[in-house]
Amino acid sequence: MKRILFVSIAILFALACTKNKSTVSNEPVELQLEPVLGVWMWGSTLAQQGADAVVEKLTSHHVSDVFLLVKGISGEKTPPEVLTPFLSKAHAQELKVHLWYVVSSDGVFIAAHPDAHIYHCPKPSIGHNTPYAMNDERVNLLYPGYKEYVLKNIKYFLTNFDFDGVHLDYIRYSHFVYSFDKYHLQKADSLGCDTQRLLNLFVKNYDYYAYNEGFVNLYFQGDSDVVKWVELRKQVVNDYIRAIKDLYETIDPHLIYSAAFMPEGATQPKWADAYYSQNYSLNAPLLQFIAPMAYFKDYGKTTDWVGTVTADAETLVDNHCKIVAGVQGYNNVTAGDLRKQILSAKSNNAFGIVIFRYGDLSADEWQVVQDMFGTWQETQSQ
Repeated sequence: MKRILFVSIAILFALACTKNKSTVSNEPVELQLEPVLGVWMWGSTLAQQGADAVVEKLTSHHVSDVFLLVKGISGEKTPPEVLTPFLSKAHAQELKVHLWYVVSSDGVFIAAHPDAHIYHCPKPSIGHNTPYAMNDERVNLLYPGYKEYVLKNIKYFLTNFDFDGVHLDYIRYSHFVYSFDKYHLQKADSLGCDTQRLLNLFVKNYDYYAYNEGFVNLYFQGDSDVVKWVELRKQVVNDYIRAIKDLYETIDPHLIYSAAFMPEGATQPKWADAYYSQNYSLNAPLLQFIAPMAYFKDYGKTTDWVGTVTADAETLVDNHCKIVAGVQGYNNVTAGDLRKQILSAKSNNAFGIVIFRYGDLSADEWQVVQDMFGTWQETQSQ
């Protein structure tokens, strides 16, 4: 009897040690994702409609993932009294909730740090022969302390609320004419870029280099200074994505990590590098999925363009990173348009769909969501 007891204790001890090893292991966590059938939703919409009504709407229409805006362009955070009940009710219905965070714009931070504005390149026609600050909510990504501010905010949401994922938005530059501030210029100089030459291009012929994309053409041609400038900006974006990943992995490595990207990065990668410095291939190893915002109507395209963006994006990422098509539900998009977008994405092997956005969908569009998402789920379970 004593021998049996001893063996039992030994087995239990061994199991305990094994469990402890898996807990503290430094091995990366590989998540087994399920297809994403989601919607982007503003925190203000949730506050207006209430958690019960929103959860009922989502579950009855077969939505699996909600991307809830917790900090937008204004910098204001969605309050706890809105987040807590929604997360509880959503999880009770097996809905995943991702914290949706706008990175490169923050009115609250700008108000506290007025010198953190992004800077435009020289524009002599309006009296600026040197870079000048923009007066809006876009933040200089290299401004001292801003990355730490972003990480502090995301840590707050992850440690105080039970989110299933982190979803980044505006994790990019907005145009190649911006970011000519002293921090970017100094960094570029240290990398061997002749920044004075770059600035002089806009001073000498702004219309050609800015309006007619002469700057982008130099990048296409492999101009050493322009390439160094673009590579610097690409690395800044990548550093943010990596830093946020490092942060959430210390809190919960099982969180789903994703980002919304511009569609041109899929269809015109090199052009998008110059404009946005948000590169699919560079950042895919850090993300579980990327959602190209293929808003066909805003780009003057047909609904089939959604499938083109999806297919092109898939050629740029590894097997680890999925492509979830971001589709348009606003701006007078019809139910028929929404259906065609979803079909186009699905026929081009999209891993899922995210619709922008919850508050803009008509009753007819919601019927399409119910039909299409329901069918998708049924197909997946077979």
